Amino acid sequence: MLHNIDAKEYHCEYICRKPRLSRDYLLSFREDSILMRGQRPPVLAEAVTAAQTASLQYLFSISDTSFYRSSTPFSETKTLQYRSVQYLRRLTEPWLAFASVTGYHLDTWYRRNQYCGGCASTLCHKDDKRALVCPKCGQIIYPHIAPAVIVGIVHGEKLLLTKYSAGFNQSYALIAGFVEIGETLESAAQREVYEEVGLRIKNIRYYDNQPWGFSQSLLVGFFAELDGVPRITLETRELSEAVWVDRSDIPQSVSTLSLTSKMMEAFRLGQPV
Repeated sequence: MLHNIDAKEYHCEYICRKPRLSRDYLLSFREDSILMRGQRPPVLAEAVTAAQTASLQYLFSISDTSFYRSSTPFSETKTLQYRSVQYLRRLTEPWLAFASVTGYHLDTWYRRNQYCGGCASTLCHKDDKRALVCPKCGQIIYPHIAPAVIVGIVHGEKLLLTKYSAGFNQSYALIAGFVEIGETLESAAQREVYEEVGLRIKNIRYYDNQPWGFSQSLLVGFFAELDGVPRITLETRELSEAVWVDRSDIPQSVSTLSLTSKMMEAFRLGQPV
């Protein structure tokens, strides 16, 4: 999956580390686009000068390589161009794909939290942790992580597959949705299933989880059994299709990045779920 980066280690703790031009990476975003040099984000030396490093913001490290953010977009050149963040799904180096998507998560949070929600003052960066602080009222804002559930609904040898009404990806998926305030993960799974396809579920069991910076989320996957009749009532504002598919007819996943793909493939192969 996206966060599986082989033998490398992700270090999320915030530290003050001086950028190294020849080995650390720049993560520069322009809304939902990321600055790329071919198949990867640029090394600092390929995009910034030594004088410009003072304005860079440390994000995190993977093993001994650090990643920095620029709050100001760069001008494109023949070798440096902004591409949709969805392009990151195609990167061949897993650790760079994970780093880039995680950087997008953080960049989105920084861009959307420039002013205090209590007094409207301009927020400042804390020096000792990854947080923003209001210099006037003292409010501290930490990065936002939205928990979401993914539900694989099993009915005998069939799995419920869906397609979204909107979005770039029209491949089959599973029921998914964000957890509301006051809900447990299991109750969120029950609610999302009933809202989107009008079905009841039982025997809800945890499968796996995954950070997913594309939507600033932590995805939690469950399998559950159909409780009652399999008649689908489609919520067309969310979904364009929902069908029961026999195990042998589930299309083999071409992606290894997402929890959804892992869950569908596990059921297709008859693995324990």
